[in-house]
Amino acid sequence: MTSANESYFGAAETAAQLARIGLAPLEPDTPQIEGTRSLDSYRVRGVEWIDKPFLQRAAFHLLAGRKGTCKGTYVAGLAARVTTGRLQPQPRRVLIVTSEDSIELDFLPRFTAAGGDTRFVTVINDAFKLPEQVEWLEETATLIGNVGLIVIDPLGNHLGGVDTDKEGIVRTAIGPLNALADRLDATILGVRHLGKDASRGALASVLGSTAWVDVPRCVILMARDDEDEMVFHYQVVAGNRGPRSAGRSFRLHLVDVPPAVEITLAIEEGASSKDVEDLLGPRTSAAEPSKSARARELILDILDTEGEQESDALDARLAAETGLAARTVKNVRQKLREEGLVAARPEKDGDGTVTRWLIGRTLAPRNPS
Repeated sequence: MTSANESYFGAAETAAQLARIGLAPLEPDTPQIEGTRSLDSYRVRGVEWIDKPFLQRAAFHLLAGRKGTCKGTYVAGLAARVTTGRLQPQPRRVLIVTSEDSIELDFLPRFTAAGGDTRFVTVINDAFKLPEQVEWLEETATLIGNVGLIVIDPLGNHLGGVDTDKEGIVRTAIGPLNALADRLDATILGVRHLGKDASRGALASVLGSTAWVDVPRCVILMARDDEDEMVFHYQVVAGNRGPRSAGRSFRLHLVDVPPAVEITLAIEEGASSKDVEDLLGPRTSAAEPSKSARARELILDILDTEGEQESDALDARLAAETGLAARTVKNVRQKLREEGLVAARPEKDGDGTVTRWLIGRTLAPRNPS
C-alpha cells in the first residue's frame, strides 16, 4: 500500500527528493506539539438535545427579547424542568447568575410555581464578570457537581461595562462560554434585551456587535403576541446545528405562591402559528392592518378572483407581496382552513402519488353576518 506522498509523487521519488521540496514520508504517529492534538484522538459525537430544536446539551445559547416578554418566567420554568428531570432522564443542578430580577420576589416564586426543586439550584451572589471569571465559574460548577444548566441574566450586565457594540470585545467576553458548556456537559443560557428599533429586522435589534448572534450555538427570540397579551412566542432565528424558524408559544397564567400572589407561570401551547420577526416589526396603527391581516385578505381575494392555486406558488406570491416569511404565510393559510374559508385538495399522478396540493375557496362567506 503506497503512502499519500508516494501516490502523489510516484513510487520512484526518494526521501531525499521529498526533503528537497519540504516534504517527508508520512509517519503513523503525529508528533506531540503543545497546543495541538491529533484528529485520531477525537471521537464523533452527535448533537444531544434537551428540548429540540431550542436547547442543546453542552452548548451556549442566547435568549433575546424586549423587556416585558416574560423571559424571566420562561427561564424559571426551564430551571424547574431541569431540576425535576423533565428534560433529561435524571434531575440536574442549576446555577443562576442574575443581576436584575430579585431572587425572593421574582425567580423563587416563579420557579416554585413551575414545580422546581429548590435543593438543586445555586445562586451566585457575588459580582461576576466575563471573560475574567470563566475559570472560577467552571470551578464552582465542578464543585457543585452535575450542573445541567447555567443561566446568566442579563448577559450584558456581566461584561464589565465594555462597549457591547465592539465585535472583538464581545467575542472575547462570550466566546469562552461555548468551550465551557462543552467541558461541563451543560446548557448555558445567556439572556439579552432587544433594542427598541426592530425596523432592520429582529436579529439586527439584538446587536450591538454581530458576535451576539454569531457566537452562540443557537439564538432564540421571544415576543408578545399581537392579538392576545397573555400569549408569547419564541423561535430559533440563528444557529448551525438545527432547523431555524421553528417556533412555539406559551400562555401566561397567574397563580398564587403564598405569601406571593399573581405569580406568572408559562404553560406551553405547542407550535407557534406566528413569526417572531413579524411580531417584532414596527407597530402598525389601528387603521393600518398588520402584514398577516393583509396576507389573509390577499389569499381570499386571489382565490375568489383567480380560482384554485398551487400551495407553494401561492405562499411564494404572498410572501413577495407582503414581505412576510413563506412560513408565516403558510400559517395564515392554515388558519383560514381552520375557519372553513379555504380548503386544500391533493392532485395525484397515475400511480396515486400526491404531486401537489391545490388551495381553493369554500362556499363559506368571507364576512358572515
